[in-house]
Amino acid sequence: MTVDDLARAPDSLPPSDESAESSLVEYLNSIARGDSSDVATYFHEIGEPELLGGTKTTCRTHWLACDAMGRPRMNALAERLATHVIDYCIPREKIEEAREQFNKTRSPSSILRLESEAKSLFSSLAKSGEGGELLLYFLLETGLGIPQILCKMPLKTNTNLMINGVDGVHAKALENGNIAVYWGESKVYDDFAGAASECFSSIAPYLLDEGGGALRQDLLIARNNLDAGAREMSLKLARFFTEDAPESLKLEMRGACLVAFTHDDFSPPFDADGSTVKAAVLAELKKWHSGVKSRLKFRKIESFHIEFFCLPIPSSEQFRTAIAKSLGID
Repeated sequence: MTVDDLARAPDSLPPSDESAESSLVEYLNSIARGDSSDVATYFHEIGEPELLGGTKTTCRTHWLACDAMGRPRMNALAERLATHVIDYCIPREKIEEAREQFNKTRSPSSILRLESEAKSLFSSLAKSGEGGELLLYFLLETGLGIPQILCKMPLKTNTNLMINGVDGVHAKALENGNIAVYWGESKVYDDFAGAASECFSSIAPYLLDEGGGALRQDLLIARNNLDAGAREMSLKLARFFTEDAPESLKLEMRGACLVAFTHDDFSPPFDADGSTVKAAVLAELKKWHSGVKSRLKFRKIESFHIEFFCLPIPSSEQFRTAIAKSLGID
C-alpha cells in the first residue's frame, strides 16, 4: 500500500459496513507470524501472567533460558531474533512479492535481497535500542499473536539516527468490534528502575493524548504506512486511523512495554527439581511488580490495557553486542 492510496479523502476509502468490518476482524486475527512455542525455547516464563491489582496491566516475566551447562542462551536468542528481521523490517506486500518470485524461479535471491535490506536498516550506534525493539516484536507477534501493522524501520532516513516516536505498532481485533492498537516501547538498561521509569515515561504521552499532541503524528504515520498485507485490508484498517471516519471511534489505545535489564549473579531460576521457582527469584518478582504498579500510577496510566514484559538478563551490554554480531553490524 502506498501513501497515495491513503492520502485520499476519508469518504473515498472503502465504505464502512458490517460485513467489511467482520472480514477485517477475521483477517487481522489471522496474520500474526511465528509459533508461540518458539518463545519457550529461549525464555522461561516465571509464574502465570499477572494482572496487577488496581490496573489493567498484565505482567509477564521472561527469564532467559540456560543450556544444560547452566550458560545463558544469549547468543542463541540473538541469532533467533536475527531470523525475524525480514518480518520486522519489510512490509508484508514486499515479502509476498519475493515469495511469488521464489515460487516462479525456485531461486531464493529475492528473499536474500530482502534480508540484506532489512539488516542494513539497523544502527551501528553502540547504545542502539533496536535489539530491544526487535525482541518486543518477537514477544508480541510470535508470543502473543498480536501482529505488527506498521514497519517503522524503513522510515529511517539515516541508519545512525534513531526513529522518534514509539518503538512498534501492533493491533488486534476485539470481541466488541473495536480495534486495539498497541503502541510499543522497549528499554534495555543496566537496572530495572531506570528501564521501567523511562519506558513508562515514553509511552504515557501516547496513551494520555486525545489526538492533539504526541499521538497525532504517529497516528498519521501509521495511517499512511499501514502494513496489513492485502491492500484492501490495509485500506479498511486505515479508516480506524482517520479522524473523520466513524471507525475512528472504535480505535482503542493500548500499550506494550518491554524492560530488559542486567540482573546480577544471573543463573537458572529453578531449584534442584528443575521446576520450582527459587524463593529469591519470587521475592525479586514481587519487587518488580510493585515497581511497575507504582510507576503506572505515577504516570496516571493504570486505566489503560498494557502488556508488560519484564526480562532480567545477564548483561544489557552483552545483549547489544550479541544482537549486533547476529546482524553483522558489530
